[in-house]
Amino acid sequence: MSEYLTQASYPGEIAVGNDRAPVSYKLKASKEDDGSIHVALSLTAPRDWLLKHGFRSEATLMRKKGEPVPVRFEETLNVADNIAVTLHADESVCRSKDELHQRFPELDA
Repeated sequence: MSEYLTQASYPGEIAVGNDRAPVSYKLKASKEDDGSIHVALSLTAPRDWLLKHGFRSEATLMRKKGEPVPVRFEETLNVADNIAVTLHADESVCRSKDELHQRFPELDA
């Protein structure tokens, strides 16, 4: 059973090709029974902006702290989808709190 550690939102930018727009993204960290720490990253972005800039299923989250992260929509985005869509990154696994804070300095505050 996992143990909740922390969850918070942070400002960043979503990049589709050379185009960028401000977004907020959410990090949620939990500790698993084996001691590893799993971090889920998600963000919500406006469907119309994404489509206008050529997004179909993958973009890049530019974090103010930390490395850029690829984010994906579960299918190919089209005008029939909700006006705001949620994009997710692959879950990250850290072996220790030190690694967590190195990879996700946002959570160090």
